[in-house]
Amino acid sequence: MKFQIENIIIWPKKTYFKPRVLNFELGKVNIITGASRTGKTAIIPIVDYCLASDKCLIPIEIIRDNASWYGIVAVLEDDKVLIARKAPDGNISSDEFYFLREKDIVIPDIISAGNETKNGIKIQLNNIAQLPYINRDNDESGYDNRLSFRDLSHLVFQSQDIVANQAILFYKTHLTENREKLIRWFPFILGAEDITIMDARRKLKDVLTLIKQKEREFNSAKNVSKTWLNTLLAELQRSSSFGLHNELIDFDYTQDQLLSVAKGILNDNPNNLNMSRKTITVIETEIDNIELEEEKNSGEIAEVEKRLKNITDVEKTLKTFNDGTKRKINRLGISEWFMMNKRSANQCPFCGSTEHPNANKEIEKICKVLKSYENTLDSSIELPASLSREKQELEKRLESLLEEKKLLRDRYDQLNAKNEETKLYSQQRKDMFKFLGQLEYTVKMIDNLSDTGSLSKELDLLYADKVKYESIVNDTKIISATEVKLKEISQLMLSRLKTLDVDPKYQRIPPRFSIKELSIEVDDDQGYCHLLSEIGSASNWVAFHLALTCALQEFFINQRQQISYVPSFIIYDQPSQVYFPRIIKDKNEEPRFDSEDVGAVRKIFNTLATSIITTKGKWQAIVLDHADLSIYHDIEGIYEVDEWRNGKKLIPEEWYL
Repeated sequence: MKFQIENIIIWPKKTYFKPRVLNFELGKVNIITGASRTGKTAIIPIVDYCLASDKCLIPIEIIRDNASWYGIVAVLEDDKVLIARKAPDGNISSDEFYFLREKDIVIPDIISAGNETKNGIKIQLNNIAQLPYINRDNDESGYDNRLSFRDLSHLVFQSQDIVANQAILFYKTHLTENREKLIRWFPFILGAEDITIMDARRKLKDVLTLIKQKEREFNSAKNVSKTWLNTLLAELQRSSSFGLHNELIDFDYTQDQLLSVAKGILNDNPNNLNMSRKTITVIETEIDNIELEEEKNSGEIAEVEKRLKNITDVEKTLKTFNDGTKRKINRLGISEWFMMNKRSANQCPFCGSTEHPNANKEIEKICKVLKSYENTLDSSIELPASLSREKQELEKRLESLLEEKKLLRDRYDQLNAKNEETKLYSQQRKDMFKFLGQLEYTVKMIDNLSDTGSLSKELDLLYADKVKYESIVNDTKIISATEVKLKEISQLMLSRLKTLDVDPKYQRIPPRFSIKELSIEVDDDQGYCHLLSEIGSASNWVAFHLALTCALQEFFINQRQQISYVPSFIIYDQPSQVYFPRIIKDKNEEPRFDSEDVGAVRKIFNTLATSIITTKGKWQAIVLDHADLSIYHDIEGIYEVDEWRNGKKLIPEEWYL
């Protein structure tokens, strides 16, 4: 992927100053030389920050305190992009970006507001790299998740602590998630795997999961089927009780014979029980009618009994009245008592006075009146004849209704007894259809377990998919293809090691880049393999880092039939550090390198330039170093971007003084 840096920009907080712009040449070794503490080491964190890193590693104080925005201009295949990011607020990285993609970019003097977010920039970068939106696998660790531009950025930064490191080859790969993801994806990055293989790998994993599931179902069903066959045998032996089958079925029947009998039963219309549904309906209807008649009969009986009770109550009332009247007459007898107790003439029977000459005559008059009243009471009140006749008729009607009720009850009991047969029939039908349902399910499941069953067909299709995807995801082919790629890289590394300051024995046998270890392997004189961490001398470590990074860029550029996803630039921070300190003659003289060190450092610049020239400028190196023009001035392909000495630094002094 063509992605070379044309500019690095820092916008000041004091907007009356112009932004600090560093200009780089494409397809060359760009060098920023300078003394310590001038800001060289900030270049990698600035570029990384603009490329949407999660954390900001730009040095604090002067470089952060005086900047409002950081940005880069990158040259792509057909156009350019400006990616700027607002300076962090304290220790919080900004999510505010400014993104511009044009044929030509004019760097603005001021950025007042952003137009993009960090996630948006990541998407833009992924699109620029043409990275496929696909996971390598369905691994839950996340290491196989979609490859991103951020993952590839680890390959383009050789910071000061990395470039001479014997244990770590790439930027930020001390973090497990970065390291493991690169290891998983390196075959794809190298072209030993492609999208077709990754898609097939994911599908193969899904297919294998389904196969396990279906095989469990299949085996489980087969085990259960033995129980089902025994149950089927027992049920078929009971089928005669439903009138479904008359043939004797025993244990000598094979599975096919049992299934044949069962399917025959299911294919027939199992509706041949002795009692018809019409008979049941007639009985139930007649019972319902009797219950209605009995209800009507009970109502009439209640009405008759109520009327009889009323007439009886009247008779009782009259008798009670007459009896009471007689008791009163018998108890009193006033007229007779007066006549029996009247005395001689002129003597009052009440007070005995003789002053009432007509007392007896008056008493006789009173007795006559009392006698007349007593005679009236003595005549009894009789029940009307109409009520007597009604009573007789009601008694006859009640007798008739009671007889009718007895007949209805007898008829009801007879029908209800017959209805018990209907209940038994209904239960038999329920049992029969329950049996038929179980029988049908069992037959289907046994059919599914046969060679022509659905489970077997599903498994056959899955096995075919497994073979198809395994032929695509051929680990042997992938490993072989990866080895071919790695051998090509080994030869490219060897060609670069031959021009670097490294022990001569490492210039004879090609070293190997180990994806598994994410390290470099070399053979000793006895033929034993060793990792870079087992090799001595920092100068050797620097040489291997330079040789590998150059080889990778050359390899990606040479893959004409394959898209390269890796950005075509590398930034090295002080690769000559292992050849310091400088040797000082006295206080008044300029520092100088030892002649041997000068030769080693020249080899570094010469190797980088040669690698780029070999690719016809299709990749770019940016070197941040103490080494100055006196060392590399005559090397073809070198461009000195700036020299930061004598007060000149990344951040101009006027910004903060």
